[in-house]
Amino acid sequence: MVSLLDRKLRRDISAMRGQVLTIALLVAAGVAVFVGSVSTYESLGRAVERFYATTRFPQVFVTLKRAPLSIVTQLNAIPGVASVEPRIVREVIVDWPAASQPVSARMVSLNHAGDENLARLSLRRGTAPDPGSSREAAINEAFAEANGVNPGDDIRVLLNGKVKAFHISGVALSPEYVYAVKPGLPIPDDRLYAILWVDRSAAEAGFDMKAAFNDVVISLAPGTDPKPVIDELDRLLEPYGSVGAVERRDQASNRFLEDELNQQKVMSTTIPFIFFGVAAFLLNSALGRLVAAQREQIAALKALGFPTTALSLHYLKLILVIVLIGAVLGIAAGWGFGKAMIASYQGFFRLPQLPFELVPWAAAVGIAISVTAASLGVLTALRQVVRLAPAVAMRPAAPLDFRRSWIEALLPRNAARSRRMMILRNTAGRPLRSLLTVAGVALAVPMMVLGIFWRDAIGEMIDLQFNLVERGNATVTFPHPMDRAIIRDLAREPGVLAAEGQRIVPVRLRAGQRSYLTSVIGLSVGHQLRRPRDAMLRPIAAAPDAITLTRRLAERLDVQAGGIISVEAMEGRRRKRDLPVSAIVDESIGMATYMEIETLNRFTDEGAVVSAASLYVEPTAMLALGRKFKNLPTIESVTMKAYTLTSFMDKIAGLVFVTAGILAAFATIITVGVVYNSARIGLQERAWELASLRVLGFTRGEVAGILFGEFAVEITLGIVIGLPLSRIVIDLIARLHSNESFQIPAVVAPQTYVIAAGVVLLAAAASAYIVKGRVDRLDLVAALKTRE
Repeated sequence: MVSLLDRKLRRDISAMRGQVLTIALLVAAGVAVFVGSVSTYESLGRAVERFYATTRFPQVFVTLKRAPLSIVTQLNAIPGVASVEPRIVREVIVDWPAASQPVSARMVSLNHAGDENLARLSLRRGTAPDPGSSREAAINEAFAEANGVNPGDDIRVLLNGKVKAFHISGVALSPEYVYAVKPGLPIPDDRLYAILWVDRSAAEAGFDMKAAFNDVVISLAPGTDPKPVIDELDRLLEPYGSVGAVERRDQASNRFLEDELNQQKVMSTTIPFIFFGVAAFLLNSALGRLVAAQREQIAALKALGFPTTALSLHYLKLILVIVLIGAVLGIAAGWGFGKAMIASYQGFFRLPQLPFELVPWAAAVGIAISVTAASLGVLTALRQVVRLAPAVAMRPAAPLDFRRSWIEALLPRNAARSRRMMILRNTAGRPLRSLLTVAGVALAVPMMVLGIFWRDAIGEMIDLQFNLVERGNATVTFPHPMDRAIIRDLAREPGVLAAEGQRIVPVRLRAGQRSYLTSVIGLSVGHQLRRPRDAMLRPIAAAPDAITLTRRLAERLDVQAGGIISVEAMEGRRRKRDLPVSAIVDESIGMATYMEIETLNRFTDEGAVVSAASLYVEPTAMLALGRKFKNLPTIESVTMKAYTLTSFMDKIAGLVFVTAGILAAFATIITVGVVYNSARIGLQERAWELASLRVLGFTRGEVAGILFGEFAVEITLGIVIGLPLSRIVIDLIARLHSNESFQIPAVVAPQTYVIAAGVVLLAAAASAYIVKGRVDRLDLVAALKTRE
């Protein structure tokens, strides 16, 4: 049998269906962001863990010039080493007629036909090169998909100045190249960079590496500290040109993957916390005001003998209905959010399987937080009512103590009209109610800004990195240091308007107990095509006998401008030198290090040589120059800014925009929910007063003007407070989301603030329109009788 309170519950839900839906949407938005973010992080982490385990991803990586295979026995004897896999790895140029510029590739030798002891291949199509085959090669899936390569096709590679054709036997994935990026670039370009796996015999013949290797990967015994192993590897392999052993966390592909996982982890805690915190506060506030507005009904039920427990259960049922609706919508939206994120990752990270797996505990936690927040709001408001005697609670609340406020004193005399005074005094006379509305709007504004500021951040990253720092439109790298005269030769090429040389040297930086393996870029005095910038975007020249660090690298080494760090060259004579830090510069991508090129060449004692060149090429000559560079053996790779920027937008920006779009949608839902409920509950709280004004002769428009005048004041104050609050939230998010690969700038364009405020105002206008219809249909007799 349905009880009286259950019938009341059904009627309340039907009568307040608009409020029930919008409050449920608040729950849905918080649950969706939390469930989607946590599930995406867990899904990506599990997929990576499975792939690393099945393909035996190494723990230590070493690149060197050339070492005999006989030394592998000594490497295996290092305490803690479980397995050693020596290889031949070289960067090569691919003769790809369909490409408008040189295509680069990394060629990696195989010792066991792809079933390697470490870093084994995961074949997607076809087979690995047969043992002893000098004509077969497997190719990475990303390049194959981007260029339509299939098993059975041929690919031509430039090896030591000679073109050699390889037959594609299969398409594969590798744990080393989940994020396949060309050396020196932080962004992958699958159209112009390939990974080729060939049998060891082919690599030995192509690079004259018989019974030798120039790359080795190592796995460690469980529980082994990698640092002593790395120190011993560096000692043993230094005579063979080692550039320094690195742990898995610093391997290029894994570093970016871990950065993205860490960023996703931050996102799954910070952004959902912000969304959920706002949603929970608004849920608490809205439901608390909803119960307070039913004060007379609760008092009447108490007078009829209903106990407090029954009334509490009645309102808890209301909460459960609303939360259940919101949870169902939120879990469904979270599933869609997570699926969209995983879909964007599938074109970004190359994993054999990347399914989206909904995390049940995330859904349970989201529902529990929603129920708790709603229950606190309802029970707090209910407690204030039931503490009063029914006869007292059924009487109208004591009139507000209206008085002339300091705001009125500031207004000119002709502005002191009765309706304006009523608006101001009603707003000031109910400070808690007004404060809750203002706080709700103020918290909704940062949600909107958070959802749409990413476009500003991406634009700032592009402007800083690709326009202010890297001012050339092409970069050429050489297979080994070349005499500086090659820069003059490049400058004479048709269409080349400017050419400047760079010297790039792998180094290990040390500051106290901290160290970092990276490369230093040597720039000449007056270098114009690459100009590091400080925090004020002023160009900073590399100082003689000093080193310049990017801000994130300085933070990792815990040094500041004026401090001293130890620089060890990881090639040549491996000299060490203590250098002062001349300046800290800001860059959006990577963690670069700069020195004046003359200082760097003296340090390495290699003479006036360069490793790369920055070019500014006439756009109309770019294609012809690219075709010519494809056939020059002195050029190892060519990077053109236009293609890098396109890849950046496709990969990084595309992934960010998917997230930003979804967050903006949820932020809009929260904003609409906040504003509509504030207006709707405000009408419910003021129905008796508004009906009284109508009886006294006020028109419908005048009554609506009073109600919405108060609402407009609260909305305006909320926006005014919310905009600077947005700045604090964005600074926090940018700081937490930045990593070694990318620095998210805390930049919010003025139009973003305008859009965020505009969405709030549109939600207010729509809510006012809906509520005005209720004001026009207000039953004066019924409204006035509620106080009798």
